[in-house]
Amino acid sequence: MKLFVNCRAYAFDALSRTYTVQKALLVDGARFGGFDESLAGVGVERIDLEGACVVPAFADCHVHLTDTGYMAGARDLGRVRSAAEFEARIGALPRERFVVAGGYDESRWVDGASAGASPLDVHLPEAFAMCVRVDGHSCLVNRKTLAHLGLDAQLPGLERDAAGTPTGRLFLEANWLAQSRFFAQLPIAERRAAERRAGELALREGAVHLHAQLLGFDGRDAYAAEIDALRSLPGLKIYPKICERDPALARSFGLPYIGGDVFLDGSIGSGTAAVTTPYCSAPFGDGATPIGRLALDDADVAAYFSQAERLGVSAGVHAIGDRAIEQCLATWEQVLDGKASPRNRHFIEHFEIATREQIARCARLGIYLSMQPQFDADWGGDGGMYEARLGPQRMRAMNALGSAVRAGATVCGGDDSPVCRLSPLAGMAAACAHHTASERLAPLQALTMYTYDAARLGHAESHAGVLAPGYDADFVVLDRDAPSDGSFAEARVAQTWANGERVYPA
Repeated sequence: MKLFVNCRAYAFDALSRTYTVQKALLVDGARFGGFDESLAGVGVERIDLEGACVVPAFADCHVHLTDTGYMAGARDLGRVRSAAEFEARIGALPRERFVVAGGYDESRWVDGASAGASPLDVHLPEAFAMCVRVDGHSCLVNRKTLAHLGLDAQLPGLERDAAGTPTGRLFLEANWLAQSRFFAQLPIAERRAAERRAGELALREGAVHLHAQLLGFDGRDAYAAEIDALRSLPGLKIYPKICERDPALARSFGLPYIGGDVFLDGSIGSGTAAVTTPYCSAPFGDGATPIGRLALDDADVAAYFSQAERLGVSAGVHAIGDRAIEQCLATWEQVLDGKASPRNRHFIEHFEIATREQIARCARLGIYLSMQPQFDADWGGDGGMYEARLGPQRMRAMNALGSAVRAGATVCGGDDSPVCRLSPLAGMAAACAHHTASERLAPLQALTMYTYDAARLGHAESHAGVLAPGYDADFVVLDRDAPSDGSFAEARVAQTWANGERVYPA
């Protein structure tokens, strides 16, 4: 038994949705024991936190764990700011049989150039090389890789130049199929090493509860092996989100949820999110249109939602553009007869370009919103990518966190790593500093979206997400009282604990 004293521990009451600050915290084995020091008894280990802040361990409701590990270090091109720098960084990548990098974002380049595949051909002609855009919705491959992948010449998203020759830039189906085939061929030892790196990063950032998106696995056995591997990562609690329209598959694993990145559309950066009003600008690849494209027919979405509701499985989809969000909501209204599900927690990932009317319908239908505040921090504001793609009016109404909370919707926090930093603190900071003042959250609201409400999305609120007697002793010690003043951007994780054991620092 351990007694943590001289601290500011944030205890959440779910009924009133309010916090009280406690001065001590008792941990009895893997569970919280309470806040009363007199309960500790004789011989209890006392740990003086010297006034530090204690909050529940964070969740990340949308993370690509393996990709986060792959794109770490020299492979992360997120800080590149020009085509010349992009080529130099590609030239510095290790010469291996398979070379993968990612995170590039031309909307941040100071020279206005677009990323192309030629640096991969110049510097890595003998390797199987792929570079994935920051949003994952387009990628670059060299000629050797393109030939090796064997993509159908008529596949949508296979960009060609004026002469009809493939450029090596892929969108839409070509992008997803290429990524699936490429990553499936990477050595399993590299995959496991990448997952370990990502897991260690998560614990350094206080993220114990990870909603891991699983895409592109070939059959149940492959999913089972991946779930087992992720659940073996030390210190973490994994919520596997199988990104397939197969609720029965989720049930076979005993999972109460399915989906996540079941795509109804694409991304804003790649110009493939399905919007009602055309883009102002976008890097349209072959098969793309000025209003993006819906990935599924209405009948396919209805079949997926109907089966999930019938089997008692919470179903999620990726929907960014207002046209994709409308497809999702219209289908749920049909399947649920306009009412919230009595037993499921269906959800939408991202929910970036939503109208106020769509937000109200989500609240009425009980649709959970898994949103990423860092999207606004990275691409919102005057002169940002959102304004370039969509114009200032739409830009100001996007990622409407405050509107969703005021409407009564349940908003849960994620970072979509490696698209953004795997850092719930950075997400909370972004939520409190939204470029549109009316969409900002109060600090405690931001904390709740990454703790208790995230636990609800994971069907785990009976034992996780709060500091309370009998709950799992998962908590984070911060070097400052960020929930009181919103200083999440300056806060640092001093310690991360899971099941009463310190997992960071090791």
